[in-house]
Amino acid sequence: MTDEASGVDVLMSLAGEAKAGELVLDPDVAHDCAKAARDAIKSLQAVQSRMSQQTVRLPLGDFDCGHQLAGMLQETTQQFIDRLDEHITCLRAIHDMVGAQVTATVTTDDETSQAVARMNSRIEA
Repeated sequence: MTDEASGVDVLMSLAGEAKAGELVLDPDVAHDCAKAARDAIKSLQAVQSRMSQQTVRLPLGDFDCGHQLAGMLQETTQQFIDRLDEHITCLRAIHDMVGAQVTATVTTDDETSQAVARMNSRIEA
């Protein structure tokens, strides 16, 4: 058994660092990456949904070979769905990692604009 972290574990760790403010990403890149991750998750979930509908045994005739083929196709489809789950999990970790940076940037921008507005009102007064 190996002590190495999986790719998902590394992404989850980076997401935690980003949420804690310990990981700083370029704001534009983070925003684009978060959008791409959201879009990819949505797309994979749509494929997953369509594939889930195909896990029912196909009517390939009342023959042993038809039943065997239907069983193999059903098993392969389920394995494909399981791999999609893994990909969606990775994309969510990426989204969480860059999403934390986007949230921090928006919060900082809001705080800055409020501070500027306060300073402007003091100068005008």
